[in-house]
Amino acid sequence: MNPAAGVLAPAPGRLISPRIRRVEAADRVRFFLAGRVTAHRPSLDLVLPLAVLSVVSAAGTVAAPLLRGNPLLLIVLSPRLPFLLLAAPRIGLAPFVVIGTARLCLADPFHFRLGRRLTKTTGRSGGRIGGRWFTRLAGHRLARPASGVAVAVRPNGRNLALAGAIGLRARSVAILDLSGTALYLVALHSATGLFR
Repeated sequence: MNPAAGVLAPAPGRLISPRIRRVEAADRVRFFLAGRVTAHRPSLDLVLPLAVLSVVSAAGTVAAPLLRGNPLLLIVLSPRLPFLLLAAPRIGLAPFVVIGTARLCLADPFHFRLGRRLTKTTGRSGGRIGGRWFTRLAGHRLARPASGVAVAVRPNGRNLALAGAIGLRARSVAILDLSGTALYLVALHSATGLFR
């Protein structure tokens, strides 16, 4: 038979969609994939607060020209470096540090818990989420001190998530986070005072 004839007029059995012979095997694959995806997906209690804070920060950034006369409200809404530099000369040191620290540290517990949650799912799946580099990093004897220094020097979301993933204690991370943020704001306020 000519192969071209099979394309023009396929055999009757070829038009029927293939059937899955082993339904239970397909169900096992589907449940396995669904379990892998849901195990590594951050839950709503972590994503929603971070999303709300991002929306508030974006709204503060958009409204920045209107909030020039109220620098305290501006850093409450959007504590970005340019706005902190703009507000520092017009606000006293104590309110600047207290309100700035509270606002900058507002999202930090959620980043820490996100790192902690990734560690739990990594342990369940045999350490495949972070890959080999993460298991080497987390198992290194300097991992905890280096992560603590990173949180104290630069308390951002990435360093806090890493501290949670490595397994630093929450109380230690909170102390390092608060003190590092307060020192950062004191240094920022002092630096802007030199240019008055």
